[in-house]
Amino acid sequence: MAMALTLSHAMSRLSLFHQNSQIPPNTNTNTNTTTSIHPLRFPKPNNDLLTLKTTTFIPNNTHYAPLLTRPRATAQPQSEGIVTKKGQQDSYAEARAIGRYIPMSANKARRAIDQIRGRSYEESLMILELMPYRACDPILKLVYSAAANASKNMGLNEASLIVSKAEVNEGPTRKKARPQARGRVHPIRRRSCHITVVLKDTSL
Repeated sequence: MAMALTLSHAMSRLSLFHQNSQIPPNTNTNTNTTTSIHPLRFPKPNNDLLTLKTTTFIPNNTHYAPLLTRPRATAQPQSEGIVTKKGQQDSYAEARAIGRYIPMSANKARRAIDQIRGRSYEESLMILELMPYRACDPILKLVYSAAANASKNMGLNEASLIVSKAEVNEGPTRKKARPQARGRVHPIRRRSCHITVVLKDTSL
């Protein structure tokens, strides 16, 4: 009984609230400004009031400092010879060529490159062409490339070039696996190396 009285009392108060909340429409003599507002809706805001006009004020006789730009790197002429630790420059010029990640073991490449170290350019070509090693092909290309760098970039004579430095360094090794009988696995290592060839001109 108390629940029914409470519910009926709440419904009566809600109906009175709706009757009191109704707002009569705004009647004006001007037909352009007559608007009607729904009791449960709000009027839309005016867009002209929401737009903000920003103006920048720049005083007269104002001098701004120029923007600091980073200077561009200029190519410096390549100096002939090698500068030692004491600052003295040698009387010869060098050109080099580097081959990286050559798919070959470093020990097999050293077997061929030890034969041309300290020899002239023409003699090194003859030795590499006649040696029966697979490492002679990439080393021969590096010697050709170093000679081309010396003649075109530095203007040196190929007849006066000697192999002043020839070294082989170990590169990364790719590891694989070969499946065998009875569930066993044999490792496979694909080795690589880095070869450096430096030619020196002794006529200067």
